[in-house]
Amino acid sequence: MKLEAPFYAQTMEFSCGSACALMALGHFNLAGPLDRDLEVEVWRETNAIEIGGCGRYGVAAPLALRGLRPHIISSADGLGLMERVHERITGIDPGTLEFFHVMQQRLCARNGVTEERRQPALADIRAALASERLVLALVSTALFPEESDEIPHWVLVTGLRGSELLVHNPLDPPERAHRPVAAKALLASATQFGEQALVSVGSREWPDGDAVAELPLPDGFLEYHYEPA
Repeated sequence: MKLEAPFYAQTMEFSCGSACALMALGHFNLAGPLDRDLEVEVWRETNAIEIGGCGRYGVAAPLALRGLRPHIISSADGLGLMERVHERITGIDPGTLEFFHVMQQRLCARNGVTEERRQPALADIRAALASERLVLALVSTALFPEESDEIPHWVLVTGLRGSELLVHNPLDPPERAHRPVAAKALLASATQFGEQALVSVGSREWPDGDAVAELPLPDGFLEYHYEPA
């Protein structure tokens, strides 16, 4: 079982989420040329400002805004991955992270994204692929032996072969498209980041899950404090 999604390699250090979004948009014929201009445009929509990367709502929002129907399965409440990143990286303003997380959640809520709060499973990936949906999966770069760091990373699951999943890893060159990885390893690799997440995407609404809740925007980020010299 394999979906022939186009491959696109990320050109920026933290643009794995937008690269995966581009590949999904290309598969469903909702994007023009998959190039750096579009990658940067989508990256601006997906990223969490303070860290450059993105969480589950960040990758889902630009897909929903362009006409697809994302469905999120996540083990985390609240900030999830973003909260763990804040704990590990100094100098990050938690108020800014929360603001953009909620803003992206509101975009998802207003554009038909659904979600389930539970542990993702291989059966979820299998069901999505069988329904011709691509799956964006949150993993650790440690899933790939050639990577020396362990950082959060998004890949696009394009197929299933026995006990292996086929993925487009945006860190790879194009000749490694549909790269096989152990299914259990993929699902477990992001545990250390405080969240396991899958975002399946297709042209029709997924029958399970609840509509993403539309929370009010936090006020703190909108305040401007000026202190004269």
